[in-house]
Amino acid sequence: MEQLVGHRIRLWSAVLSAVALLGLGLFAGRSQAATNVYPAGGSGFTANAEGWTPGALSCTPIALLCTAEAAYDSGAGNPPGSISARTTVTLNLISLFKGNVVWNSPQFTVPIGPIAGASLRLERAFAAGGLVDVEPKGTYTAILRDLSTGSAVPLFSEEVDKADSAFAPRSATASVVGGHTYQVSIEASTAQSTVSLSLLSGTSDLRFDNVGLRVETAEVGGGGGAGGDGSAGGAGGDGGKFSQLSDARLLALLRSASSAPVVLKGNRLFAKVSCPAAVGRACRVAAQGMLNRRKAATTKRTVKVPKGKSKQIVLRVKPKAKKQVAKRKRHLLREAVKAGSAKATLYRSRALIRR
Repeated sequence: MEQLVGHRIRLWSAVLSAVALLGLGLFAGRSQAATNVYPAGGSGFTANAEGWTPGALSCTPIALLCTAEAAYDSGAGNPPGSISARTTVTLNLISLFKGNVVWNSPQFTVPIGPIAGASLRLERAFAAGGLVDVEPKGTYTAILRDLSTGSAVPLFSEEVDKADSAFAPRSATASVVGGHTYQVSIEASTAQSTVSLSLLSGTSDLRFDNVGLRVETAEVGGGGGAGGDGSAGGAGGDGGKFSQLSDARLLALLRSASSAPVVLKGNRLFAKVSCPAAVGRACRVAAQGMLNRRKAATTKRTVKVPKGKSKQIVLRVKPKAKKQVAKRKRHLLREAVKAGSAKATLYRSRALIRR
């Protein structure tokens, strides 16, 4: 009898352990939280501006030699390295000045899938510099632009002064949609708050560091669940991954990939086209230079690009478009991409280099 009871106890313990392990496996297969920071893991500016570019710049009154500049500062930051909205006044007696600077982040695409939450974080500091006697004040607004819909949402604004010389964090929640392409903009201004009674000159800096949009997604794991683009999961292995690639997912992957400048040599345009590794298979890319979305500037070239690779192609500029292309600083490239059954067309403006 004692041996029988012991056997039953061991049997039930084994059954309960198996049930517990199965429950954990099912839970893990349903969803796993993932957090990504955009653009490109967040912008710490340790070596350069990391793809951030100046937008509109203005400073008034111009007659009194007031200038606004979107500057990179390698010596200031947390750790050192930051971008700055810099205002310089070289001659001002009694007029009030105001400098305006816009910084725009690289574009990035949020992966398709359920979004658990999002927030924008940055650190800012204000250095009154040589303008401290007129008590300059800085103001800035952090904006999230949805380039897929054309909307722009201000997330937070703040006014700073000479007391805010140390880098301090600020953050706000944001709303994002999987598959949409976004850009972060910081609109900053520095203005004089008291009238100078003597000759005035100097520089002030409103600096920003560690800027990033934190997005929490629920990544579905295991077989039989939803795919990363919200589609139903297929069979395991590479074949299952290929069947899940939708047109929207392919477009999102293409948008998130970085793009190299195009090079103009005579009447030939050299451009690199890529197939993101996340596509999971080779891409067939038909590329063409455009004057606008309707009017072609070059011949068309179709190439097959392995997953995770890039290829350089040569496009011949059409005689009627040569003068227009030669004058431009950026060039529009149309890429019609096919990967398996998924198709997507991407228009991307690239920097133009002449050689």
